[in-house]
Amino acid sequence: MLLITRLRRLRDGERGSALIPVLGVMAVGLIVGALVSSSVVQGLTFSNATRSGIQSQAAADAGVAAARAGLFAGTCTVQPTSGTYSSTGSLNYSATVSRFVNGAWQAGCPAYLTPQVRIVSIGRATNAAGNPIGSPSRVEAIYNFLWPGVTPSGVAMYLYSGGVVQANSSLDLSESPGAGLVIKKGNFVCGKNNTVINGDVVVIGNVDLGTNSCAINGSAWVTGSMNLGNKGSVSGNLTAGSVTPNPPKSQVGGTYTQSSALPTAAPWSDVDYVPGDWIDSSGDPYQVITLSGSTCTQYGGNFGGFTGKPVIINAMGCPSGISGTNNTTFKLTSDVVIFAPKFSWGSINQLNFASADTTERRLWFITPDSVKDGQPTCSASEGDFAINNSFQIQAPIDAMLYTPCAFNGSNGFTWRGQIYSGTYSSVMNNPAFTFIPVGIAGHDLGTGTTTTVLTSPQPGSLVSNRNVAVAP
Repeated sequence: MLLITRLRRLRDGERGSALIPVLGVMAVGLIVGALVSSSVVQGLTFSNATRSGIQSQAAADAGVAAARAGLFAGTCTVQPTSGTYSSTGSLNYSATVSRFVNGAWQAGCPAYLTPQVRIVSIGRATNAAGNPIGSPSRVEAIYNFLWPGVTPSGVAMYLYSGGVVQANSSLDLSESPGAGLVIKKGNFVCGKNNTVINGDVVVIGNVDLGTNSCAINGSAWVTGSMNLGNKGSVSGNLTAGSVTPNPPKSQVGGTYTQSSALPTAAPWSDVDYVPGDWIDSSGDPYQVITLSGSTCTQYGGNFGGFTGKPVIINAMGCPSGISGTNNTTFKLTSDVVIFAPKFSWGSINQLNFASADTTERRLWFITPDSVKDGQPTCSASEGDFAINNSFQIQAPIDAMLYTPCAFNGSNGFTWRGQIYSGTYSSVMNNPAFTFIPVGIAGHDLGTGTTTTVLTSPQPGSLVSNRNVAVAP
């Protein structure tokens, strides 16, 4: 009996010892289960937050896309709230358009010649019932804004084959993009009587500043030789294949570098007679007026569109171009483009182009280059642009000359705008030239390429795109 009792006590003790690890295992299981449950809940919460964030970002991006498409379509002002594109569907957004005016953003659709637009879009995630959930996203996108019409391009004076500038010439080219005077393939002579060129000069060829004063108030790049003469000067830096005198000493205000390297000079643009390229800022084509026979002689007075709409004067059927008489003033009633095989006005005294009122007008003189080879082709039927004796482009008229032939101007002419000539040209005897950007329709003179002609205002290239904080 004593043995049996002891065995029973031993078994009861062992049973109590086994219960301790079982309870431990159960406790660990409960802790792990709690952790798993917490992780699942947190994971679901994180997943919901992530999903709503992705949805709100997608909605904000969709708002930017909708507003941009609307600007292409011209629907900005006809939205229920002008300048705001919104959606309350699965993509819930509100995108507001602003325009850049006088250095600041102004709420509203693009106004005439607005240079940039900004779209600020706020997007929100929605639940199954269509109600907003989570935090919204806010995207800001800025675009350049393009308008139909002629886009200014090119330098102030582009004399492809070289030329001479002398005899008290005054050329203000300082505001020209890049160099003010570019000679693509030829020599430049500036060697007589106190000529002043304000702006940089690029010459793929040689430069001769002669024995009298010719001052370049800027820097100069010359692939060949630079002859400074006795009084010639460059106020900035000079880069040339060689220089005389060497060293140039005080005749060069900056640093002289012996090198034939120079900035890129744009190739020649072949501009043909293509009336369809000429579209005004409203997207309407220029009116075309054709001259022939007796109408090739014009006597001044009001000149241009009768209703202020721009016009093309097609004088290609006038073998000698447009003829005129002494002491004649053409008063522009609109922007005017004149296409002619030549402009032979060298024998006319006091030929003036002015505005019919105080409105700024633009004027183009174009002799076409129909050979598409990237270099000037002055055909047998074409001739120079020649002016003499007080020819004037009067403010507020800005004028662009394009000819694959020569520009020959002398005896006190005044010009505001740009000059592009193909063969060796001359600028002499007290002329005054001031650069004003004008450009040519369908062409980028700065790159020598053709451009797409716009028929309606529209967004251009993207300037910036970023997420910004949502105001509380």
